[in-house]
Amino acid sequence: MLEWILNWISGNYNQRQIHKLMPLVQDANHWCEEYASLKEEDFPKKTQEFKDRLAAGASLDDLLPEAFGLVKQACKKMVGKEVEVRGQKMTWDMVPYDVQLL
Repeated sequence: MLEWILNWISGNYNQRQIHKLMPLVQDANHWCEEYASLKEEDFPKKTQEFKDRLAAGASLDDLLPEAFGLVKQACKKMVGKEVEVRGQKMTWDMVPYDVQLL
């Protein structure tokens, strides 16, 4: 009974973890929109910029929202394009949901 009351007040473990990680998802979505104007050839340049910043001492935690945003935007730009996966041609239709960014 006491456990149920505590879970009702503060949420269960999963709810608390999701609540804690939602700012990261919101940051990633913000960066995804910021990167909407990038051209296809700009994505490798941004990746190299991340590598350079990491080598210069930036932490992975600092780069994570930007990197996730870049990946999500790359997925959005790929939608509808023909790609080959394990020898099979397919039309790209995958954009990560917020819960997949967690």
